[in-house]
Amino acid sequence: MKVFLDTNIFCKNWFVSNVNFSLLFFYLNNEKHDFLLSDLVVQETNNIRERELKEIQTELKRQVNKANKLNSKNLTFNIDELGIQKYDLSDVLKYKVDWVENINYEGIPHSKVVERAIKQIKPFTGQEKGYRDTLIWLSFLTYLKDKNIEGDVAFITNNKHDFFENKGKTLSFNDDLAKDILEYGIKANIKPYTNIYDFVNENVDKISHSFDRYEILDDLEDFLIEETESYLNSMSNNDLSDLLRTKVFSDKLTSVIQIESDIFEGLEDPEVKSVKRLPGNSVYISSYFEMRRVDLIVTIDLIEYKQHADEIENIKALYNVEIDDDYVNLSFILRTCIDGSLEYDTQDKLASNLSIDYIYDSIAAKES
Repeated sequence: MKVFLDTNIFCKNWFVSNVNFSLLFFYLNNEKHDFLLSDLVVQETNNIRERELKEIQTELKRQVNKANKLNSKNLTFNIDELGIQKYDLSDVLKYKVDWVENINYEGIPHSKVVERAIKQIKPFTGQEKGYRDTLIWLSFLTYLKDKNIEGDVAFITNNKHDFFENKGKTLSFNDDLAKDILEYGIKANIKPYTNIYDFVNENVDKISHSFDRYEILDDLEDFLIEETESYLNSMSNNDLSDLLRTKVFSDKLTSVIQIESDIFEGLEDPEVKSVKRLPGNSVYISSYFEMRRVDLIVTIDLIEYKQHADEIENIKALYNVEIDDDYVNLSFILRTCIDGSLEYDTQDKLASNLSIDYIYDSIAAKES
């Protein structure tokens, strides 16, 4: 699936932040689908926003001048201090969608556009409007043809009068554009939509794509580190034996006195395995992730250490032994691999209830 958005989809949604845009981009990123972006759509969107801003600035100046006449001295007002930021649609999108294919329009012959204008071939209209729409449409078709694109391609525009027609309950391209598709020999199945909402409803699983699977665990790194450290610090002797690949803790030592963990190199290789619906706005996420370096300090009784020193010092992850009065601090260095599940509130963007289902030390696993 590839998705193309016309200029009118971005107008009034300059920062593509509403829920339908989010679902669309999460879907594209998760499925590694291409987002088709016309250079002309970018220019047109930027120009429309700039024009609207200038109109607002002109109106503000007019109102300030009007207020000055009602005041004994001029108001303090500087249009440059309003904090209006520079804008470029391409810059906005590069932080939202991962796979972008740019479509240029420079290769479209002007003579071809003029011919369509004279003959009033859609999207030209009787009022001689449609020059930019025609360039967008022809460059879109040229891209599909030159790249030999196959499969589904969504074409989304709310300019339905110049692009589409309804055949019963089915939205279709009008006769002029349907003819173009045939004449260009397009192999792709171009699917028309008048808005993102309709596309999302038809194609996007709102649970599975309620977040970006490739970014969500990175975004939750602090939560995962904190919860993993909490799990490690509360391990039983059996848990320690499983993690460190030794039976000395489970079979020969009494309960350890204390465990202190420090994850100091953070998250690596996160992967979302599955997503399921929970009540309200929450989802259940099954995941895999690694903690690059974990410093684990286990405190045990000195007498027990002396009794089993050979076995303890034979543990591959052990790198330091420190005697402290009646206790011994055993320091281990690990790279933990974890299968875990958690709850995630898609509205508040908060995680909770991490359950660690399986954990092992990959360093020890490689050496064994």
